[in-house]
Amino acid sequence: MQNFQMLQESQLPPGVTLGYSYNGLVVNPNDILPWLTIQLRNRGVKFIQKAVSSMQDLQDLTAADIVVNASGIGARGLAIDPTVYGIRGQTMFVDCATSGRSSLLDQAILHQGSHYTYCIPRSSDGGIILGGVSQPSNTQTQPDRSLRPDILERVNTMTNGKFDWVDLNKHGEDIVGFRPAREGGLRLEREGHVVHAYGVGGLGYLYAFGVAERVKDLVEESVKAKL
Repeated sequence: MQNFQMLQESQLPPGVTLGYSYNGLVVNPNDILPWLTIQLRNRGVKFIQKAVSSMQDLQDLTAADIVVNASGIGARGLAIDPTVYGIRGQTMFVDCATSGRSSLLDQAILHQGSHYTYCIPRSSDGGIILGGVSQPSNTQTQPDRSLRPDILERVNTMTNGKFDWVDLNKHGEDIVGFRPAREGGLRLEREGHVVHAYGVGGLGYLYAFGVAERVKDLVEESVKAKL
């Protein structure tokens, strides 16, 4: 993280008392997930798409001595963990490149506290994600278009009107997803022949490589214990 600095009061949106700016990285799932898939296949990882109803099913399918349970919301059933639940999120993808507003793609802005609002560039897709909402245990898969005006209003308040050109009748592709959360937070531990890694909510991309490193350590510790 470079150029970390506290924002002056005059730079803060209305109602905000503390803010920071810094240079960091933005992850686009449309880029990193295919890239990760290629990296794994190049290392000999085999992908199998099949429904399983228990960790024993997974062990039988893979014939592995150790299995990793990183099944997100699915861990509620696979790990028999009733503390797992989904947090519904809804955002809008707004095309900036074809609208002549590519300059908006060089900065991510987030507000956390009294509300959950953000604009996160997806430069390689030519647009930006505007959000959002956080709705625990809401299972509605279809977009709720009534949320769009509130999201846009909050984003414009936060950015001093940078997106007042957005016409909700013409712009914006709704995106709905479910963040895999868990009461008590992340579960990252070994239980017998299973290494559990789930429950980070909306922080999956942020924690991914750190969690993977710890999973690797737990697997290696289990292997060494058997030697």
